[in-house]
Amino acid sequence: MKREKRQRIEADPIPLDLQEAILTRLPAKSLMNFLCVSKTWSSIIRNQRFVNSYYAMSSTIGSRFTIAFCCGSQAKFDDWRLFVFSSSYEDEKSSSLATTLHMTIPSVSSASGCLSVHGLIGCTIGGPFIVCNPSTNKYTILPCAGPRTFLGYDPVGDQFKALTMVSYPPPPQPQDFLVYEVLTLGGGESSWTCNTFTSLPHFTVTNSICINGFVYYAAWTPTRTTNPVIVCFDVRYERLSFIKAPMPVVCWEGESILIEYKGKLASIARHPHADFHSFDLWILEDATRHDWSQQTFELPFSLGMGRNITSPGTNKAGEIIFAPKHLSYDVQPYYIFYYNVDRKDMRKVRLLGIADDEEFRRRYKIAGQCYVSISPEHVETIASL
Repeated sequence: MKREKRQRIEADPIPLDLQEAILTRLPAKSLMNFLCVSKTWSSIIRNQRFVNSYYAMSSTIGSRFTIAFCCGSQAKFDDWRLFVFSSSYEDEKSSSLATTLHMTIPSVSSASGCLSVHGLIGCTIGGPFIVCNPSTNKYTILPCAGPRTFLGYDPVGDQFKALTMVSYPPPPQPQDFLVYEVLTLGGGESSWTCNTFTSLPHFTVTNSICINGFVYYAAWTPTRTTNPVIVCFDVRYERLSFIKAPMPVVCWEGESILIEYKGKLASIARHPHADFHSFDLWILEDATRHDWSQQTFELPFSLGMGRNITSPGTNKAGEIIFAPKHLSYDVQPYYIFYYNVDRKDMRKVRLLGIADDEEFRRRYKIAGQCYVSISPEHVETIASL
């Protein structure tokens, strides 16, 4: 009796470019788990070209919100955390957006201006500067020693940089100059580089925003209440310049609101100590000529006191978003508002899961006033510092 020979069938290996194409379509958290599957997959996922391809693919799928706030026990610092959420993809017909808690960062007692820059979140806090990636649940504490740090991204050089104001002018006497440090990030802490430069004295009054390789923030120069300007930092060439700004753009100091509007820097001006039922939209049309345009809009209904409402920016449809600055003290729904500048109408959308659950508040000992920072049009990335 003849024994049949079994034919060994070997499957052809999947081409490398096909493996990359498949991996770009997977969630970021899955990719982090797949780093341990094989050396080949680990090499693909960590490759900078793949990181860029993944970001480009995520950009075509759509953007989300990131929502961050700090809360904790009033009596114990160790109980404080920075909470980072993201929303589901936007649907213009929906009256709500689901949110997901991605990560908590311990021992952070205050945060403001948690800005999404090319998929990473930079958080200005009263201490070290934190950069986190909610898609991978990783964060880095940067060695930035100064009262203010701003995160920027250079799309040409494909580099993240942190701009730190090392010295700060104590009012009312201005200093002759300010000292800045620029930390170029990427490739691990051992490869970070730091440069120092000086600038004319100015008094910073807003958080920053990064648009197309430039970091902007509003300031007075050289002292308070005189010469309102927009400070412009060229991330690639590490140069600081000043753009003359109309008084309404900077006049309310910390109440000034800078946003990106249709790819340009813009400012929303309203009276912070009156009912928020109208606003002026100032748009920087030409930075070289310091040219600004201005439009006035009336809201269909008041959003309450102006000082309690801010704007994180716009969505892809160009609607201007308004949101409360703080969570409610007790369990209450958290709503954001979309204003359509063409139709002159406004819609109300609830963010589900932003500490509107009693059990959530109890578990994390959330009490007191929690400052909320929203960054619209956040795109997933697997980049790390």
